[in-house]
Amino acid sequence: MSEPKRKSIGMVRMALYGLVNLPTSIVGLPIALYIPAFYSQSLGLSLAAVGSLIALSRLSDVVTDPLIGVTSDRLRNRFGRRKPWMIMGMPLKILALWMLFVPSSDFAVQLWAAMGGEGTNNLYLFVWISFLYLGFTLVDLPYRAWGAELSIDYDERSRVTGWREAFGYGGTLLSLIIPLILAVVYNLTGPANALLGIALVVVILLPALTLPALVWVKEITVRKVATPVSWRRGLSIVWANGPYRRLVFCLVFLVTGVSMTASLSFFFVASVMGESFERYTIFILAYYVSSALAIPIWFWISKRFGKHRTVVLGVAWLSLWSAFIPLMGPGHYWVFFAIMMLKGSAVGALVFLPASMAADVIDLDTLRTGEQRTGLYFSLWGMVNKGGVALGVFLSTNLAAWYGFNPSAEENTEAAKFALACLYSVIPAFLACLSLPLLWNYPLTKKRQQRMRSHIESRDSRRQRKA
Repeated sequence: MSEPKRKSIGMVRMALYGLVNLPTSIVGLPIALYIPAFYSQSLGLSLAAVGSLIALSRLSDVVTDPLIGVTSDRLRNRFGRRKPWMIMGMPLKILALWMLFVPSSDFAVQLWAAMGGEGTNNLYLFVWISFLYLGFTLVDLPYRAWGAELSIDYDERSRVTGWREAFGYGGTLLSLIIPLILAVVYNLTGPANALLGIALVVVILLPALTLPALVWVKEITVRKVATPVSWRRGLSIVWANGPYRRLVFCLVFLVTGVSMTASLSFFFVASVMGESFERYTIFILAYYVSSALAIPIWFWISKRFGKHRTVVLGVAWLSLWSAFIPLMGPGHYWVFFAIMMLKGSAVGALVFLPASMAADVIDLDTLRTGEQRTGLYFSLWGMVNKGGVALGVFLSTNLAAWYGFNPSAEENTEAAKFALACLYSVIPAFLACLSLPLLWNYPLTKKRQQRMRSHIESRDSRRQRKA
């Protein structure tokens, strides 16, 4: 177990830890924003097929996430439990990213041909997005479990996740600035050029920003390694944790809704609003700037009213502004711009606070079992999070196609545009609202978490004295 009364980890270590999330987040948004548009519009795959393949590619997470999570809990060597997995995952992540984002490059064409593939088809998309998600799992799951263990303090955990998500938003903003620079400075527009620029930046930044954290941010010392358990037994352990079970259901609703909005944003701005790609990148940039700037406000609110009530407030704020989106159309760009900045300010509360709450919930299991199963818990957390993203992409793209929306058409019907607007805004807000009953009376408050930590530290002190 960790030593009792651990001191604050400090701002420098928080920042170094958080920086790792920047290149990862550069990748995340383009998968939702540009990959469906690029593979359907530029490469000729159907929109429904692209959405379905992205969703199917997440099935491997059912095996890989718990395997990596449980194994990292049990791993003991001089490099730590989490860091070796991140080092192994980076090369795969970089390779798969390049193949998925730049399929027309000579390297991608030759490698795919060497593997027996022919052309950039459905199989190509499925294979490389599956490998990319595996690389994500190898890097991101241990990384988040590592962050959950950096502090035992209720509020400091929010600061750790806040730093991580703030750098994550920095990566998101960078993924939007890169296409904007390419369009304005070099006149290189469209999803294909955007994906090429993003891939080049990530290939450089991923190792450059991960290495400092691996070297200078230490992992905690674990005195008792988690007892080996089967995946079925591990799932039953996690399922018995009532507060965590609530959080998982909330995560499904929140992430699915956010993913639906991200997947359809390009199509909404281009087809319903009738705006250019350059204006789209400006709008998305402003949207995520407002999200990042609002994070300190949500953190202040959470210190006063608790994390779960703050998430409830964030959902209500997001839903309020979502109701106006179906009324938007050509000529309403700046009204739409203002509404989406207000709506975007809620996203921070829906991202970093649930992750902080998940870290608190693991204390309940530690109190009951005396073991640190962070990897097990975050394997399920990561699996559900990625499943929610895949479900959001699948629902949004397939329902949009079912209602007659065609991204390659010069002009879609008014009915198809209205359906697209609802799938972009109102339906995701409704899904987010389904989490409210689970959050309002959430039992794990700050006082209860502090009592749990006190009991855990007292027990650990007694064990150390006996040893």
